[in-house]
Amino acid sequence: MQPAASISPHVVTWELTRACALHCRHCRAKAVRQRDRLELSLTEMGPVLDDLASYDGPPVLVFTGGDPLEREDLPEILEAAAIRELRTAMAPSVTPRLTLDVLKTWRDLKVGSVALSLDGATPKSHDGFRQSPGTFIKTMEMARAVVSQGMRLQVNTSVGTYTKEELPAIGRLVKALGVSSWEIFVVVPTGRAGLGEALTAPQIEDILRWIAEYSQTVAFRVTVVGAPQYRRVLDGTSPTSRRPPLREGRGFAFIDHQGFVYPSGYLPLKAGNVRRLGFQAIYREAPLMADLRDASLLKGPCGRCAWTLLCGGSRARAYAVTQDVFASDPGCLYAVEGVQ
Repeated sequence: MQPAASISPHVVTWELTRACALHCRHCRAKAVRQRDRLELSLTEMGPVLDDLASYDGPPVLVFTGGDPLEREDLPEILEAAAIRELRTAMAPSVTPRLTLDVLKTWRDLKVGSVALSLDGATPKSHDGFRQSPGTFIKTMEMARAVVSQGMRLQVNTSVGTYTKEELPAIGRLVKALGVSSWEIFVVVPTGRAGLGEALTAPQIEDILRWIAEYSQTVAFRVTVVGAPQYRRVLDGTSPTSRRPPLREGRGFAFIDHQGFVYPSGYLPLKAGNVRRLGFQAIYREAPLMADLRDASLLKGPCGRCAWTLLCGGSRARAYAVTQDVFASDPGCLYAVEGVQ
């Protein structure tokens, strides 16, 4: 029997557009100023929303970009999702387009949570990362507004060579914002992020240990993306039977602005296109998705590790560094040191 994650994803992230007014140094999407004429239209999105809603236990649908606010039909998209009773979340860019009135509209359209990025503890560091003055102050303002409107607030933080030293200070800010969750993205060298921004395996190990300790001091959820070995750090030295974290093609999928389905936004390998085939069929049956759920295909230390089933390494990082999606994760200390 296939694992449940191979049948029904828990989270689907949908890139509505690649257009964005910011030019962030890590941007996975390599966002641009202008919208793509090949973006999926609202009419084309309807059957995909129907497909997602037909799951027995539909996934959480996260609308992102670029900046989803670059689409004038965003309220209609959210209304279409709400009519189908899909649980939705928004991950906008913090630009002048994001206002209190926009948040009120999202609340009325049943958006459950809003994710805002915070990649520095000061205006200088955050605005430098986002390459847009004023974004730090605006982010703080909008974060408080999200909470005031009764929606859950998630803060997203990218951790690479340029943010790792500020992580404790960012953590203190996150505590003060009334968040429901803090999602920490360990930078994968893809998009605008190069190898120079990526952390080494020992650095990632140290960061994960800090996150594990921090998570014990707060009441909100703390998750890690791009470093599935966090489960090992949390659980100790022996694998347990707890449910594995979401990872590429297993409990998670990504739809881009042209309708291509990927195992992850950080793994640029296409599994299919919703213009030609239903999302469920792609997620369940595409060879790439099926292979990513087959731990026996993992190579090197990742294939031999006792934590393979509960971790499996970052397939996105393995591919970004080696061009082999099944290679060992070069960001995992166990893989680098050959620990089994």
